Amino acid sequence: MSKMKISGWFGAVVFVAMPASHLGTGSTRASVRCTTWNLQWFPNGTAKDTSPEEQDHRIADAASVLKPLHPDILLLQEVRDYAACSRLGDAIEPGAYHVEICSAFKEPFQSGLGRQQVAILSRFQAQAAWSEQWKSVEGIDPPRGFAFAWFKIQDADVGVYCLHLKSNLVTSGNREAGTAKNIRKREVAIDQLMAHVRDIIGAKIPMINRLIIGGDFNTNEDQAMFASEKTLSFLTNEGFRNSFEDSRCRSE
Repeated sequence: MSKMKISGWFGAVVFVAMPASHLGTGSTRASVRCTTWNLQWFPNGTAKDTSPEEQDHRIADAASVLKPLHPDILLLQEVRDYAACSRLGDAIEPGAYHVEICSAFKEPFQSGLGRQQVAILSRFQAQAAWSEQWKSVEGIDPPRGFAFAWFKIQDADVGVYCLHLKSNLVTSGNREAGTAKNIRKREVAIDQLMAHVRDIIGAKIPMINRLIIGGDFNTNEDQAMFASEKTLSFLTNEGFRNSFEDSRCRSE
């Protein structure tokens, strides 16, 4: 089995991981550059529509950052829709990127689709791709969901997840209680993700022998406010490694 090197570049608070048990050995070594970025209400820069000229400007700005990074797989958060992703891909390099999946999650408190979707773009053609919304568990209702794509790269089958977990925004009421609720929403979401890894990927698509999880997790292990949070430990307990700590995934 070939060994695959995963390198990345990151914006905002992110965590990209892969299970150590899924790393193969051998003389052949493939290199895949995986980039993740929360583009913040892309391409408007706000929850409201801006002019076509302003959208074009933001697309061009994002492309100018991404182009020299030359990503093979691009994980995006807070994108409006498929069309915005397609325009960004073409702005980076015309004809090079496929929009494998852009979610279409509904806005929980408004009519219509939300404007903070998640998407996966790639230079490789996906074997399959889909998105799923998080489920409510005992009154805890995480926003959005995840996007997933399955790629065959040389002799490796690679599963890639893109997600954007609950933010730390507390708009009213007791701030401590609001923070605890946000943490619980992230934990509920990541628990569902691990169930998907075990019950869908592991049980039904066992040929996938590499997994990458990337996106905006809105948490870290360095701040006191997240000391009790288990979101990231759920991943490490399942054998995943933080890309910032694993030299195999470190940015070149």
